[in-house]
Amino acid sequence: MIFDVRKILEQLETGTPADTGVPVWQQQSWEDPEGFAAALAVAHVGRGAPLKSRAGQHYDFFHDLVVRHGNTDRVALRSYDRRSGWQVLTYRQLHEQASRRATEWARQGVKAGAKVCLFYSVGNELLISLVAALGLGACISFLPPQGRRFIARRLAALAPDHVAAEPHQVLLLEGFEKKLLNNQGQASPAFTSHTYKPAEPVGLLFSPLVEPPGTPAPLLAEDAWRGALVDGLLTFGVGPGEHLAAPGFHPLQHLPAFLFTTLLRGATYLHLELPDIEANPALLTEHPVRALGVTPALRDVLLRTRTQLKNVAHWFRNPEEPIDWQSWRAWVKQCGLSTVPSSNVLVEPSAGGAVLVSPRRVRDVHTEAPPAPGRRWALHDVNMSGQEAPGDLGVFTLLPDKERPPAYLVLTRSYGLYHYGGPRTARREGRVYPAVEVAEAVQELAFVRGAAVVPAPTGGVAGHYRYVLLVFTGAQTQQTNLWLQEVRRWLELQLGAEHLPDRTEFIPLYPRKVDGQVDEAWCHTQYLTGALHRKSSDPLFQSLTVLRAHLLEKGGQGV
Repeated sequence: MIFDVRKILEQLETGTPADTGVPVWQQQSWEDPEGFAAALAVAHVGRGAPLKSRAGQHYDFFHDLVVRHGNTDRVALRSYDRRSGWQVLTYRQLHEQASRRATEWARQGVKAGAKVCLFYSVGNELLISLVAALGLGACISFLPPQGRRFIARRLAALAPDHVAAEPHQVLLLEGFEKKLLNNQGQASPAFTSHTYKPAEPVGLLFSPLVEPPGTPAPLLAEDAWRGALVDGLLTFGVGPGEHLAAPGFHPLQHLPAFLFTTLLRGATYLHLELPDIEANPALLTEHPVRALGVTPALRDVLLRTRTQLKNVAHWFRNPEEPIDWQSWRAWVKQCGLSTVPSSNVLVEPSAGGAVLVSPRRVRDVHTEAPPAPGRRWALHDVNMSGQEAPGDLGVFTLLPDKERPPAYLVLTRSYGLYHYGGPRTARREGRVYPAVEVAEAVQELAFVRGAAVVPAPTGGVAGHYRYVLLVFTGAQTQQTNLWLQEVRRWLELQLGAEHLPDRTEFIPLYPRKVDGQVDEAWCHTQYLTGALHRKSSDPLFQSLTVLRAHLLEKGGQGV
């Protein structure tokens, strides 16, 4: 098929689609992703340095993301540190430092196909190490420093050949100290950048959208390159030197996709932590932002502080987050964004970028979310039989689907428009809640006789749940406030604050166990039907619990 990329870009920039529903060019791009990517690649280069990669043939990320821009003073990463202010990493600096690091790592045994885990917070070190690993042809993985158990479980599942981390984070890498790479940065650059084949994995990512949680999902080179190409040109429309920012967006879901997108375009990734914006909202207005990702948390901060966003050219939100119509409309009006284009963008890290994208245009908040341009996909039966959906509602599935994580998202089609329909099973803003990990961690506390996590429908927006942690305490004297503090502290230490439950219930009973493990199905049924609440206050069950305590805990800790 023939794609007029110039006309497509003009249509996206004006924000006025040629017809209602999904544009014809986008529908054609679903049928011919290869031809669409080839047409975009030509338009992407424009008057700049040529790409070394060839769509469908081979991909040199080190060259296309960094070397092409290495002789410019444009900024690759602009991040804010509360102690030292704005930190800047230019493409020239990134090229030089990543080249030195790649040379140094090659001498330590890093080679093409090696699994390298990047254990960093978002910042210069992460970006330099990411580019160095790509230059050597490594298969990268990314883990932010949060929660000892969270990290240990994922490192064990990944079994990395090498780990890159800052010296002060080594204590969190227990058992993998010998895998740690040395980052002196003194070596003279001397290596040849690796060229990935289309089906070669460029990453093994811990996508929070994948079930069960903690399962590394492969990111193929072709998906990573095409995703960055489409998102840079079309989804966000960023150009050389322009800023893409997404404060508060989940790092495991949106990285490295956002980094690939900005680097391929020669743009700048603007990184801000939400607490820093809360302390000083003006930080968000100091630089012009071409595309700004907005979470409900950021929206509420800006509402409270009455911050004007005159520097934003386009804003986007994740359609999987709860949609509070009133708050969103109030925020748009107060921040002066009534005439600024917006869109819904859902990113799947193992697919290399956005998989659902609504057109950029000035409009009210909405649920429209058609499949992203250049994605081959199908609507499958919601019963997961594998057949195509018989009607206009089904599970959105990327094709080919054999090597991909299981699909979970329901999409509806009505009068030529596609709308986000929520997850097929219980999730928290589309992400899988690590219920098993939470229960296992809590059961290590001395006062806990059993634990389970129960997802409960909110009764509000479809597909949104609250996660209730049930803590069984047996016949002990209730110390709810003290126990709650201990549970929160322990979960933050072991898994990170993001995995705290929405609610914690202390149940003065013993749980049913099967083969020594808490019966989760029994817990779900008993809690959601109110049976646990009734039993907790029933004198008969209270007496039985005391009797069980004498039998089970005669020798000390209960079993």
